[in-house]
Amino acid sequence: MLTQLINLLENKESGLSLSEISRALKAQPSAVKAMIEMLVQKGKLIEIGPDGKHCAACGLESDCNLLKSHGKRYVAAPRLSH
Repeated sequence: MLTQLINLLENKESGLSLSEISRALKAQPSAVKAMIEMLVQKGKLIEIGPDGKHCAACGLESDCNLLKSHGKRYVAAPRLSH
């Protein structure tokens, strides 16, 4: 299912929210959230804000009204070519 999640997000430039991913994978949001968190830690997914910008680069994530109202979105990290 981890591979399915990454494949789902590879072609989504604006990313998908937790609820959108859960619906697409037909899985419980709590299970999907755990997978997303692990993939973000491993560098396979990137958290972005609802405006398409990278939340990690901002540094104001805890005070972000945009995130509070619209939530995070996720995109696949770019693959490195050899």
